[in-house]
Amino acid sequence: MPSGGYLIIEPTEALVSVDVNSGRYTGKKDPEKTILRTNLEAAREVARQIRLRDIGGIIVCDFIDMETKANRDRVLQEMRTHLSRDRARTKAFAVSDLGLIEMTRQRVRQSHLQNMTEACPTCAGTGRVFTAETIIRRMERSVRRMIVEGKRDPLIVKLHPDVAMYVLEQEKDLVKKLEKAAGFGLEFRDDPLLRPDEFKLVVKSAGRDVTQQYAVA
Repeated sequence: MPSGGYLIIEPTEALVSVDVNSGRYTGKKDPEKTILRTNLEAAREVARQIRLRDIGGIIVCDFIDMETKANRDRVLQEMRTHLSRDRARTKAFAVSDLGLIEMTRQRVRQSHLQNMTEACPTCAGTGRVFTAETIIRRMERSVRRMIVEGKRDPLIVKLHPDVAMYVLEQEKDLVKKLEKAAGFGLEFRDDPLLRPDEFKLVVKSAGRDVTQQYAVA
């Protein structure tokens, strides 16, 4: 924005959050005036962005905190003025004491983000994946389940290269420990075709994938 501020727009399952940031400059002589100017610019830009992105449903805007009610009302009025140009039905509610403006916008169709993207196949859209250590522990539990069930076939353990590197650097004794407990050989291999949160257990003699058979939650 002209004042140096910027918006962070984050869609979630329940709503879309918009965070207003002032950037580097906050105005040493009259910070309230600078904050008001930034928030007014943000109000105009938020109205523009939700139209461009075709965002619908509940939208919560977190403006920079203002000390006076008069300034909060000015920002709300600026927001409503620019929202009135939107063809979709949009309603903005009063600014809360925390500087939040809640609004609703008619959901006519999917947003541009939904139309142009799909959920990540690795994290299923959560933005989080299991750590290498977690994957190793899950693999270890599966191998120990095989041991409990009396299986004695040598195994090939396939891991994503990053997870395999974790084993080499952080858990060098893991293979020996599992082989001693199992009574059969374990051959660790890296497989770049695997997802980072995935591993495979393959019976070496038959080449049979038994990962799901011995999976442990």
